[in-house]
Amino acid sequence: PEPSSIDLALVAASLEGPLSAGFANMEVQLHGQDVEAFYRFCLDNPQGVTNDSLRQGGWADQAMVLRVANELLSQGRLSITQISPGQLMYQAIDSHTAAKFRGLEREHMLVFQTIEKAGDKGVWGKGLRDQTGLQQHTCAKVTKELIRRQLVKEVKSVQGRGRKVFMKWDVEPNKSISGGTWYQDGEFATSWIESLRERCLQYMEGQQSRTVTSEDLHLYIQQQPGPSIPTQEELQLIMRSLELEEKVHAVQSVSGQMAFTYNMVYVLRGGTGIGFDTFAGRLPKFLTGLQEASHSLTVPCLLCPLQGECRVGGRISPESCEYMEAWLRKNPSTAEASNDRMNDW
Repeated sequence: PEPSSIDLALVAASLEGPLSAGFANMEVQLHGQDVEAFYRFCLDNPQGVTNDSLRQGGWADQAMVLRVANELLSQGRLSITQISPGQLMYQAIDSHTAAKFRGLEREHMLVFQTIEKAGDKGVWGKGLRDQTGLQQHTCAKVTKELIRRQLVKEVKSVQGRGRKVFMKWDVEPNKSISGGTWYQDGEFATSWIESLRERCLQYMEGQQSRTVTSEDLHLYIQQQPGPSIPTQEELQLIMRSLELEEKVHAVQSVSGQMAFTYNMVYVLRGGTGIGFDTFAGRLPKFLTGLQEASHSLTVPCLLCPLQGECRVGGRISPESCEYMEAWLRKNPSTAEASNDRMNDW
């Protein structure tokens, strides 16, 4: 089982041997310097200390360890995790976080530990009541106080309309709960998606002289304000929607990377998409009769869907490509140099 935060008394009561006996004998003299020394020892080991490392550090008296740990627990300055049967992990809590726990009662800690255990998927209100055994009004009062102290938070879940889950304040919700980039506060972020589409299209309009890669787009979007930053894969979904609207052309390189060019046919037809012939938009330009604003932008090889099958001497080859021949006819200034290269193929 995964390690979880625990109540020291409950763990000690469930253990056998000298550890539980030490807890039962709580008459050990406790001094303030002992508490602070133990706290500093744990603070110097942020990864946590086990029973074994405590003994090696001079804390061999288990009764004293339990007494000191119990005092720090009551102050909210220590967390204890059971990593295996009979083996505990002690971790110091910094003063800022400890201040948030100060004054909380047992019910608060029980609810907090239950929410903490739920991780990035959180726990429903009903599940929280079932696991803690608290009444609904008590659970509501406790969670409200924990939220006020910024120890836990409520997150809208896309799995149920209007339903919320509780999780730790600093935990990033799982995508199955938050919905990922395309959702905000449990709702599909239509306006955010449309804003991304517009920004991508504006960037493509300003890059008509070259092919744009997914990395170029991602770097550009990272520099723009917004509620979140989509990944390269998510941006490719945005570009796919623009490709289906014939606003951009997309091509996959031999290495598998996606690249995009701005569709000048869309501009020449008014840029509105009204009356746009989807089939004609996919035909070679020498058949549609439309001239590109810049002939150097659409080298046939970059956009050819058969580039993966093109081989010298093959059924589909550069020397017999009518698209290449038409492109060279439209670019007479580069025809001579290009023919030389084609002859070398």
